[in-house]
Amino acid sequence: MYSHDGGPVLIHPLQPPPPPPPPLCSFVHIVPQYTMVEYPPQPAPLVFTPGGGGGAFLEAATKDVRPEVRDVWAGNFNDELSNLTAVLPHYPWVCVDTEFPGAVHDSDTPRYLRGPRESYALVKKNVDDLKLLQVGIALSGPAGRFPVAWQFNLRGFDPARHPYAPASLALLRAQGMHFATMNEFGIDPDAFAVGFHRSGLACGQLTWTAFSGSYDFAYLAKVLTGGQPLPATLDGFLALLFGPNVLDVKHLARCCAMRGGLEQVAAALGVERAAGHAHCAGSDSLLTTDVLLAMLNSFFMNVDVLVHAGTIVDLA
Repeated sequence: MYSHDGGPVLIHPLQPPPPPPPPLCSFVHIVPQYTMVEYPPQPAPLVFTPGGGGGAFLEAATKDVRPEVRDVWAGNFNDELSNLTAVLPHYPWVCVDTEFPGAVHDSDTPRYLRGPRESYALVKKNVDDLKLLQVGIALSGPAGRFPVAWQFNLRGFDPARHPYAPASLALLRAQGMHFATMNEFGIDPDAFAVGFHRSGLACGQLTWTAFSGSYDFAYLAKVLTGGQPLPATLDGFLALLFGPNVLDVKHLARCCAMRGGLEQVAAALGVERAAGHAHCAGSDSLLTTDVLLAMLNSFFMNVDVLVHAGTIVDLA
């Protein structure tokens, strides 16, 4: 018989022998069940190749490349931001779409009777109280639409602790949004704000677009100011926007006698969704860009569309 350190166990002659070991018996080992949060799939790297005019273009910028929505998480945030920064000088029209957990405040005044200041007060109340979930960015310019949209997934929203509209949250879940994954692997909002400024997106020389953009621009303004409440006045909010060239594609659609939401306007123009799914920020920013380009080609060939800059639906 041997001790735990490998040496023999000495037994006194008068000491009774040790009892035999208990018989072996079978047992069931119960393994606790945990909800595992899987690491989100990462997009393949984009490859730089020399471009015309001495610039650097991404290989994806050829016309025969299939459009793509690239999910951006904390782990690939810097790489994807570098990709965006590289093409931004050649595609200076920036379309933004945001996803957020609905609206929890409403007004007794019907929407069509609200003035800009009352509409802004409602936007501010909701944006101040709710969390931003996703930011989608698609780029376009003289060369057309860049075939990549970036979908930035942010952390910080917990349905157990933060307010939300149940119907909106159910819709986002149905479209594949997984809040545990976003909290585990998403981008810290403050890191997103730092990267946004570092990338050149805040340079003030770009043209910004959105479809019915009051909430999109408001949530973007909130995240870029460190989550601070929005300004108390509409004029204060408009001063936060990124230069004078801000276009609302829904306003342009109304000028072209088209009504309805993004899907309805796209259908009227014969524009199909190029990649992704509805109510996902990257896909919606890509579709909004295609809608804008279709309208520019059909209705604004001889008109400077920037005469409509600064007119945001419900806030003007």
